[in-house]
Amino acid sequence: MEMTPEIKQERWKVLWAAQRSQRYHARRNVFYDRWNKATAFVSIVGGSSVIASLGQMVPTWIALTAAFVVVCMSGVDLVAGTGEMARKHNDLRRRYCELEADIAAELAPTEAAIATWKVKRLTIESDEPATYVALNILCENELARAYGHLATAKPHSLPWYVRFTAQLSHWENV
Repeated sequence: MEMTPEIKQERWKVLWAAQRSQRYHARRNVFYDRWNKATAFVSIVGGSSVIASLGQMVPTWIALTAAFVVVCMSGVDLVAGTGEMARKHNDLRRRYCELEADIAAELAPTEAAIATWKVKRLTIESDEPATYVALNILCENELARAYGHLATAKPHSLPWYVRFTAQLSHWENV
């Protein structure tokens, strides 16, 4: 049975959203995971500097700076819960992958199948933290490039500082 144009379009919309969300959550997972590892690294190096300063091997200002950096990064790590957030985004990415697999497995989708996919997508979205809009736009552009859509459509343009801080600010007005 061949898909009607309407069914094909609705299937494409759900598939596109699932693939964009996979990319988004993969990026958030990597960001939080790297922050967590950087904090651990800085803690080790900073702690070593403090220990070394006790033996007067380094100037006091280096030890104080190292201690300050360790405290700041550890505080951000604790408040943001980077390890937990990395796991959360990895779980969301995995759930979107499962949705994509469901879509790919259905060779001749019906309106009921599409409705089921939409419900599953909305259920996943209800578990998502607030979206980082600029990051979502970057993922949209990346997916458009992957499908070759940029040959027919211009990517969303973001200023360099928005792209640079896409993981740090929600940029709700971009």
